[in-house]
Amino acid sequence: MKFFFALQAYEREKNVEKTMKRRSTPVLIVSFTLFLLFVLAAGASAAAMKIAVASASQEKDAAINEQAGRTPFFLFFDDKGNFLEALENPARDQSRRAGPSAALFLADKDVTLVIAGNFGDKMKQVLDEHHIQYVAKTGTADIVVKTVLIKN
Repeated sequence: MKFFFALQAYEREKNVEKTMKRRSTPVLIVSFTLFLLFVLAAGASAAAMKIAVASASQEKDAAINEQAGRTPFFLFFDDKGNFLEALENPARDQSRRAGPSAALFLADKDVTLVIAGNFGDKMKQVLDEHHIQYVAKTGTADIVVKTVLIKN
């Protein structure tokens, strides 16, 4: 009789182990997949720098505009200094708060650094709130971007 109970207990323990293995394998696979996605996303966002340069024209070698908030165009460069695109500044003709509006536009474009001749205090505040760096420079956009990237 003792043998019979011991055999039943052994079979129950085996069934529990099988059930645990069956349940834990998908959990491990899903956990590992989520971990990999998190690591890849963190690495991609850390390396993805996007630079905006205030400019009076759409060419990558255009002169940097003095006013960041009212600049006619923003030129966008990647973290290697490659020219991506030129977009019109939607805030350039606003009668008030052009700087903060331009800063919000740049935040929506995932910009991490803005280069212009000068920044107003209100624009600086909005850039700071969105963790966007800014630097005042003069010269041509593409050369200044490469110079800034070398220093960083």
